[in-house]
Amino acid sequence: MGDFTRGVLATVTGAVIVLLLFALGARGLFKLIFGLVYTKLTTEPYWTNLFETYNIVKMVGLGRLLETELRSAHGQPPARPFGRRVIVSPWKDLLFNPVYLHRLPLLDYTKVKTDVVIGPRARYPLKLKLPILIGGMAYGTALSAQTKEALAMAATMAGTAANTGNGPFLPAERKIAEKLIIQYSRGSWAKDLEVLEEADAIEIQLGQGLWGPAPAEIPPQRLARNPKLRNLLGVGPGEKAVIPPRLLEVENGQDLRALVDNLRKKTGGVPIGIKLGATQWLEKELEILVQANPDYIAIDGLEGGTHGGLAAALDGLGLPTLYAVERARRFLEEKGLRGKISLLAGGGLYSAMDFMRALALGADAVFIGTIALLALVHTQGAKVLPWEPPTELIFYQGKQKNKLNIPQAAQSLASFLKASLQEMQITALCLGRSHLKEVNKTDLCSPDRELAGYLGIKWCGDPVQ
Repeated sequence: MGDFTRGVLATVTGAVIVLLLFALGARGLFKLIFGLVYTKLTTEPYWTNLFETYNIVKMVGLGRLLETELRSAHGQPPARPFGRRVIVSPWKDLLFNPVYLHRLPLLDYTKVKTDVVIGPRARYPLKLKLPILIGGMAYGTALSAQTKEALAMAATMAGTAANTGNGPFLPAERKIAEKLIIQYSRGSWAKDLEVLEEADAIEIQLGQGLWGPAPAEIPPQRLARNPKLRNLLGVGPGEKAVIPPRLLEVENGQDLRALVDNLRKKTGGVPIGIKLGATQWLEKELEILVQANPDYIAIDGLEGGTHGGLAAALDGLGLPTLYAVERARRFLEEKGLRGKISLLAGGGLYSAMDFMRALALGADAVFIGTIALLALVHTQGAKVLPWEPPTELIFYQGKQKNKLNIPQAAQSLASFLKASLQEMQITALCLGRSHLKEVNKTDLCSPDRELAGYLGIKWCGDPVQ
């Protein structure tokens, strides 16, 4: 046996002995520590007992406790990314009804058509291969350029539309996106004619789901560190960028109609849509909106995401998406506008079945945000976890945003959209429907009698006559 071999064996043997000794010692040390902790927990009075922390967390909730600490630390409302913690809409209580003989299921799910036309009355309607759009998420004020480019690339790969959100216009996004919706936001930027002419559709943004029409601003200090963003926002040195609570040029319905007509004229006939957050005043708001003659209306429920809305507001501002879709559809039907004004819905829609249920209730298409970002990051989250959250890869202020692989991220989201569409096609096949737009409320039932009655669908215990 050579010296080298003997040296290797000696090293390995020594390492094994050290590991065994460490294991034996660690076991004893752990037992000692556990005994001390257990004794303290079971003997100390409650008001000095560490276990009281568990009771506080259980009573208040870990998220609420953390946000309380953040308020105490900074003296400002904490900005919670992605939005509301809990989905309020009872999507899980809506079940689809497969068919067997009274209407035959189709033989091939790939034959189920999935295309959708947004704004059918427009001179140049927005024609997409699938009824799932990428929702408005802003460059600069929320997402990084890399993330926006990846979203645009994924939308193009899947055959759907990307959306600029309420941030400044990003030329790279326009170059990559085959179909791009440009938001006409409450801010003063991205409203020049040369920007608007780049749109495949214009979306007037009055507000969004859980964030409502709340104002937002980017402080001068942050803009000073990002001169490119400051220039894109059209803000001077030392000034802050402000998104006011409302469109300053719109005071009433007549102003809104004039804005829609002006945008339609400037853009040559692409669809002009209006986006607003769902509210209990929905029908009153819609009455004003339809008088403006938009090509589509986008309703964002309170479960919708946001880059960093005020944490407390996210738990109690707005109307759940399911009820918003149902009420908006009823309103358009009563006005004879179904099929004339397209209805888009978003807010807490995470899966193919969520998308299908929204379509069955009357939405022509859905838009997604939070789940799109999660699919986009996919395994790249391992680049920052466990020490930093995946948001570091996608937010404009993220320290690791340059680590995002754009083609890989785009492929991940495109794959999610492809898989979701396949699930929707298979479901439609089981329902005997040859097109996703044929799926409707007669394909639904619910074990919740009250919900079934409200929606006008069958309760699971009632036979079909």
